[in-house]
Amino acid sequence: MNKRARCAVVAAEDANTIAAVIRAYHECLISPILIGDSELIGEMLAEYCCEKNNIRIIHETDHKKACQIAVDLANKQEADCIMKGLVHTKEFMHTILKRENNLRTGNLVSMLSIRELPHYHKLIAFTDAGICMNPTLDEKRQIIENAVKALIAMGYEQPKVGVLASVEVVNPKMQDSVEAAELKRMNQEGIIKDCLIEGPISYDVAINKEAAEIKGFHSPVAGDADLLVFPDLTCANCTTKAITQTCRIPVGSLILGTKVPVILSSRASMTETKYMCIALAAAMKLND
Repeated sequence: MNKRARCAVVAAEDANTIAAVIRAYHECLISPILIGDSELIGEMLAEYCCEKNNIRIIHETDHKKACQIAVDLANKQEADCIMKGLVHTKEFMHTILKRENNLRTGNLVSMLSIRELPHYHKLIAFTDAGICMNPTLDEKRQIIENAVKALIAMGYEQPKVGVLASVEVVNPKMQDSVEAAELKRMNQEGIIKDCLIEGPISYDVAINKEAAEIKGFHSPVAGDADLLVFPDLTCANCTTKAITQTCRIPVGSLILGTKVPVILSSRASMTETKYMCIALAAAMKLND
């Protein structure tokens, strides 16, 4: 049984995108569907000694139409994920989220990023650094549920979730700490399932056992978090970009809450970053 994820790549005529796609293809993770300038795509494939006859290519140089082709393939169940190539994020996401395109499931749409931090003992996931600007308490619940569902599809059993705040105790004057404690209560009462939530918890305590011990913070999540939930987009975006640019580490990001995972990486992203994004989407397919 073919377990490769069928990946529709919009505006695939990009060197880093093609390199990442070919690597994932050779590792039997995906069956690519490359949408874009077929002549340029063919030339790029030849550089990797990859016969274009072995890969499905759809010629469409208009980015708006290319985005629509990818969405149509997903709706016809001919694509298991969609990837952004050399196309502007605004144009790409407009097509993805357009109500008439039926890719939305009725759930909140959110972003999940996974990276390998220096000096941390395992991969760690962040949410939401790209979609939800100032999520309400209920939206934070949905953001967590989206992320946990994705992580379980990738093979996690019971992700450890840290709901971040600047303090580890509830302060009525700090709404983030209040909502973090409420999300923990929802988890304890079985409203948010299949994970273990701690909150409020600070970033240092969530990823550093020594910091947790010094502060006298005792929790299975302390120093061992699988997923960190940020209070708002500004906090998440600044933190994740600072880590990525300072440490120069690749990151994989997916849009969740849609019928199929949507791979969203910057047009300037490194090949390794784009490959990680593809691998995440493929992992969800393989464990589906």
